Amino acid sequence: MAIKIESADAIVTVNEHGAELVSFIDKATGKEYMWSGDAKYWGRHAPVLFPIVGRLKDDIYKVDGQEYHLSQHGFARDLNFEILNQSKNHAIFELHSSDETKEVYPFDFILRIGFELTGRSLKVDYQVENPSNEKIWFGIGGHPAFAVPMDDKHYYDDYQISLSPKATRNIIPLKGAYTDIDNSKEERESEIAINHELFKNDAVIFDLAEEPTEIELSNNEHQHGVKLNVFDAKYVGVWSSYPQEGQFVCLEPWWGLADTVNSDQDFKHKFASNELDGHQTFNSSYQITIF
Repeated sequence: MAIKIESADAIVTVNEHGAELVSFIDKATGKEYMWSGDAKYWGRHAPVLFPIVGRLKDDIYKVDGQEYHLSQHGFARDLNFEILNQSKNHAIFELHSSDETKEVYPFDFILRIGFELTGRSLKVDYQVENPSNEKIWFGIGGHPAFAVPMDDKHYYDDYQISLSPKATRNIIPLKGAYTDIDNSKEERESEIAINHELFKNDAVIFDLAEEPTEIELSNNEHQHGVKLNVFDAKYVGVWSSYPQEGQFVCLEPWWGLADTVNSDQDFKHKFASNELDGHQTFNSSYQITIF
């Protein structure tokens, strides 16, 4: 089941399955900004990443000596959420822990994802509630994919990523599927040209240090594009399929990372993870603006 929310300027569609954003259309132009989800390249649109971001070492982790198996990016993207609340421009989706989730993730949780559309801006809210008495550990993140090019006058290589404010940020490389923290490098450039070769080693990951940041994806004339605003995200990943040349670019706000190359696979030691005490709630958000 899919639901639509709308403002005076845009229409957004979100699937109940995975609480996944699948369409973001500008009413004035009819332009679709989201990737089509062509499975030949990548068959998703904007999955939520929970309770991990990226891949675990050998897809295995341990909690108090018990071993669990969990595939890349976790399970929330593959489960049906309940629609908790809906109005013309706002919707909230909810997922609870269950016997099924506890087979791969032993913690109790309530995950809520909210979507609020104002003008041409969509705010996405993440809320993770710990209903138990025990501490839980988790990662969470977004994976929205935007169609590139965004018009019939430009090509894929005409696009660029720019980060604001201008600052020196660490770029964190991947070694295979795993985070190679020890080989992070400083990046002073505020603009990066988009081309398929950029993604030959997987995502380009910026350490945002939880500072408010705007990431813009636009053509070199800044005529059409999207802006991703994050307020306290730990990282942002920029990704597209390679060597398959998918006509999309993902801007991914993350509160977590793939396992490090030297991970001991103990979930309580996981780098960049989030800890939440009993009966506490984690809140975070990001915003997508189309232009």
